[in-house]
Amino acid sequence: MTRSQQPDDWKQQLTAAADDFDVKDQVLQKIKERKNMSEGKQMKKRLGLLVVAILVFGGTSAYAAMKVYELKNEKGEAVVKVQQTTTPQPQSSQESIKNFEDARNSLKPGEGAAIYMPGPDNPKKRVSFTYVPVIHESTPPLQKEVGGFYEVPAELVGGYKFVNGHVNYPFNYSQPELFEEMHKEAENEKKQIVVRKVSPKPNFDRVYTLYKGSEGAETEGDVYIAITNLEGMKWIEEEAGEDGIVEKVKVQKYEGMYVARKLLDGKEEKKVQVYQEDKNRLIEVVALNPALTKKDLLMIAEKLK
Repeated sequence: MTRSQQPDDWKQQLTAAADDFDVKDQVLQKIKERKNMSEGKQMKKRLGLLVVAILVFGGTSAYAAMKVYELKNEKGEAVVKVQQTTTPQPQSSQESIKNFEDARNSLKPGEGAAIYMPGPDNPKKRVSFTYVPVIHESTPPLQKEVGGFYEVPAELVGGYKFVNGHVNYPFNYSQPELFEEMHKEAENEKKQIVVRKVSPKPNFDRVYTLYKGSEGAETEGDVYIAITNLEGMKWIEEEAGEDGIVEKVKVQKYEGMYVARKLLDGKEEKKVQVYQEDKNRLIEVVALNPALTKKDLLMIAEKLK
């Protein structure tokens, strides 16, 4: 859920046109997205750098997979993968991340941009993409944007009430002419960053919502709901860490996973993932609230439509 809870903001959205993953199938590398969540910024920036920043600057990190858990479709193909891995070393420089954030902060809600930063952090000369969502502080305008894809609840089981939400849109990640133009501008004018405003695709890939419990009550804290549109994606992948807990669960009539893991700041993230093949989407219920249990998250997920 996101550096700007980007998280994962998780996250998401979404990736740059990198040559070490299949852009055509839009493999959503949520593992990078989840790192951003550990920094605990507000939902408004949750998707800020998202997966893009880490992917672009550190996309070749090696993860030693110890065990892989999967949710599969009726064909037996893995759609969701959770890997328990050793913790990789961060590769992005703070300067690169700051430059990316500054460029993103210059955008208005609903705007997107392609960003290129030459240098040792980006040896493959990748161009990344970012989108600043329109934040909705009530459910009716968000529901209008989402349409029939997902029924946005005003309140979750346990008394968690809607705070805000937004929709994320993907880009065309393969634009060689644009990339070449940006590369040349950076080289000829000795620029550290080149930014081009670009429009995302019309069909969204994710819906994010934030819910809060009553202050001082047992339900105090945040609950995040992420609904991913799996159309055009090959699979979703993330990492739980070698000390994480990953268990298969049943939600509604679907198979899902419960994942609990420690974030970089020491907090524990708990979540339930539910793959709904008939609706071609993935539901995720995520919480950093230590009072919330696996049972609580399953009860919330059970009622989502």
